[in-house]
Amino acid sequence: MIKELDVDLIKADATSPRPDIDQDLARFSRANLPTNIVVPADPNQPLIMMPEVIGPKEALKALKIAAGG
Repeated sequence: MIKELDVDLIKADATSPRPDIDQDLARFSRANLPTNIVVPADPNQPLIMMPEVIGPKEALKALKIAAGG
């Protein structure tokens, strides 16, 4: 399904202190990782903030919405 929706996955590792990751967490009002954000294909659509714990159904639903479906 990931390939069908043409999704890019980005992973941030904050094992070592990373000011850029800390800034992004603050920007999204999150305190720590994991922070899961789905960015829609349409830049005019809002970001989809996912809960800290997600299952396959929730992930696929958000990806489909982000793809415009």
